[in-house]
Amino acid sequence: MLLTDSLSKHYQALFVCPFHQTILATTVLGLTTSYLLLRSTQPPPRSIPSPRVLPPTSDTGYPLNILPGSRLVSTPHGTISVSEFGPANGRKILLVHGISTPSVIFSSLATALATDGYRVMTFDLFGRGYSDAPVGVDYDERLFATQILYVLYSSPLSWDRFSLVGYSLGGGIAVSFAAHFAERIEALVLFAPGGILNGSKLGLLLKLGRGGWVPAALETYMVGRQVGVRTRAHAGDLASEDGLDYGKIMRWQASSHKGFAMAFGNSFRHGPLYDRQQEWREVAKKGIQRVGILVGGVDDVIPPTLLPEMVDLLGGKERVRGEVLADAGHTLVRDRWRECMDFVVDVVGYPEEDDVYEEEEDLVASRSSYVVGDF
Repeated sequence: MLLTDSLSKHYQALFVCPFHQTILATTVLGLTTSYLLLRSTQPPPRSIPSPRVLPPTSDTGYPLNILPGSRLVSTPHGTISVSEFGPANGRKILLVHGISTPSVIFSSLATALATDGYRVMTFDLFGRGYSDAPVGVDYDERLFATQILYVLYSSPLSWDRFSLVGYSLGGGIAVSFAAHFAERIEALVLFAPGGILNGSKLGLLLKLGRGGWVPAALETYMVGRQVGVRTRAHAGDLASEDGLDYGKIMRWQASSHKGFAMAFGNSFRHGPLYDRQQEWREVAKKGIQRVGILVGGVDDVIPPTLLPEMVDLLGGKERVRGEVLADAGHTLVRDRWRECMDFVVDVVGYPEEDDVYEEEEDLVASRSSYVVGDF
């Protein structure tokens, strides 16, 4: 009671007593001056460094230079890990990966394409693999289109015209990019693409997360839980032909890349995954001559039942080649890379051929010359 009375008297004195007012003003001035003098004058970091800054350990998912032609590209949004290889005069193909597993998922497919004579380039999306995670930005089609332009510009070769291959989230990114830069696209190939999933079918918590209504701590928990689901999904994988342990890669990325969880959640919230039908219609108007979509018959992420709508949105069966790969799941670009290789070759064309389609009957059978013993 005495303490309460004392505090009350001092508070009232602030309004009438010059001594108390001087003490308060001096205290506030001193604290403000200390803050201004002691605070860091350095600007806040614009990106979270990737594990490229860490020494490799036994827990490292894969080496930085696992793909040929690896390079680190410095950009205003952070450093990007890029790989480019294959004959310099080959037809150019850019591959864009999905929301979680980095570009190493294209290891077999990209190597086979390069062996067949194509010039291949792939990169880690921001916040994945060995690419930094920019902060203070939305991970939407604007950021990813900017990243693609950074990657193209980093090449010693001209990439004015190229074929664009997108997988999962990368499929949605590819469509978004094509909607604005169609004149640069020779062919558009989509594997299990995001973009037209129905956002209204999400659970309540995921809807709130996409709308930005979930507190940061809860969103971090949700992202961690989803990453855990993805990691466990790879736990029982058989050894991949590329020799990589994708369960280990996911665990390493989640623990070592301090920007991954943020990038994953931000991409889920803002990336081109849901309800982008109008964007797909815009691409159909651009008149890209070579378009193909391949989905897995047992994909539990991108249902194969969406294929007819995808084909219609991009121009219809007369212009778009749409196929279902029986018994393939969502990771078809890794597990069924041979069929994906054939599909790319069928849609894109031979490595050195001109920009004229073969007759329709020539598209029925694969034209790839790649066989297992090539390398």
